[in-house]
Amino acid sequence: MDAVIGGVLLAIGMVAILSVGGQALTLQRRGEIDVRAAAAMDELLSMVLTEGPVDFEDLHPSNGRFESDSPYEGFEYAIVIAQGGSGIPANVKLTLKHDSGRSYSIETRIAEKRGEEPDPVREPAEPIDREARLAEKQAAREGAQDAP
Repeated sequence: MDAVIGGVLLAIGMVAILSVGGQALTLQRRGEIDVRAAAAMDELLSMVLTEGPVDFEDLHPSNGRFESDSPYEGFEYAIVIAQGGSGIPANVKLTLKHDSGRSYSIETRIAEKRGEEPDPVREPAEPIDREARLAEKQAAREGAQDAP
């Protein structure tokens, strides 16, 4: 009789532990999705800020899915930009949806870029030979190890 009661209590304890573990995994997965969503929204809004709300629509699609090799795989986005006009910031609304059904939305204002200066060219003056740099560093390490 004691063994049966002990077995039932052990079974109840195991079920409780497994259910708590399952809930913890679910919450951890939800947290991971939330963090990735926040990073994706930050990246998209940074692109709008960098390009300017006027030029962004010409340079990038206003809705779509992230590529399968990006860290934001499984998300689709939609950006709606209501131009504010001269001196009035544009109203930018970003909606992000995950394949799991979770949806995120943020609305902000971004001023248009000012000035007549074109965007700077962000390319090095000379091409970078990464393999040569790596070989130099490895040779320097090997030389340091051989020295007494």
